[in-house]
Amino acid sequence: MFEVARTAELRSRGMSKRATNSLLRVPGVPGVRVLGDPPDDLRLLRARAAMERAPAGAVLSGWAAAVVHGVTPRFLDGTTDGSTLKPIDLSVPADVGSYDTRGLRIRRSRVPESHREEVDGFLVTSGPRTTLDLARWAPTAGTRLGMLDVGARFGMIQRDPFADFLDPLGGLHRLAQVRALFPHISARAESVPESEMRYHWIQAGLPAPVVNQPVYDRLGHFVARVDLCDPETGLVGEYQGFPHRVDLAGQLDEQRATRLRGMNMTIAEVWNEDRPRTEAILLEQHAEALRRDARLDAWICPEVEDW
Repeated sequence: MFEVARTAELRSRGMSKRATNSLLRVPGVPGVRVLGDPPDDLRLLRARAAMERAPAGAVLSGWAAAVVHGVTPRFLDGTTDGSTLKPIDLSVPADVGSYDTRGLRIRRSRVPESHREEVDGFLVTSGPRTTLDLARWAPTAGTRLGMLDVGARFGMIQRDPFADFLDPLGGLHRLAQVRALFPHISARAESVPESEMRYHWIQAGLPAPVVNQPVYDRLGHFVARVDLCDPETGLVGEYQGFPHRVDLAGQLDEQRATRLRGMNMTIAEVWNEDRPRTEAILLEQHAEALRRDARLDAWICPEVEDW
């Protein structure tokens, strides 16, 4: 068990300044200390610290609320670049007074009672509201789709209930842009960059892709599961993140790609440095797929269920 308390409160309990200063600090959230054994997940510790610092009426929101709802570090690690800590989102009433906002990102956004819930002792935005906020606060349209995918993957939203949730809403920033992406949500995306690549695939006007499509050869043997796939043309989209540069990953990737090309599939690889050119890369490789000799097609792509 652990407790997060303000330093001023600890001093009022009679703890000396030296004893207070010896306690564990919370990265990115000043003015609090940790008593007891903190959780292994630093994101949860920071969320707890933010709520200790929060003004009356505040609701934990955004990425920190998603963490409480069970989203893993692979999707939301609480940083902007793997090391720089993000501030913790708090939705607060418009008339809240002045208070210390260090380490916090204050959202003066109304959160009705139906959009709140208590999870593991945290007052957080509900799954649908958390997903909506993650999407509408995202810096780009591709990341916006990624946040919607996160909500679907981790069960914060379901298709029909989320449509019903969005339907009566109005007056929220970027709500129309979130609604426009609703038809493209997938629960099968395995990373945010993968979702961003899918957004650009859609923007390029290519046929709607299957997300994480299992591919078999003509004899029915499993070959690979690919990030994105058009089963008609055999176009495959693969986002190649940092893990693909480690140790033997490159050799294994090339063996896999060689096997897929041997089945007459066309592969569009997008590395991190290629992201500004994603649509151009996809269009170039789609043109290659259309020029292939279809008599050599030797892939089988079974139907998969999605969100």
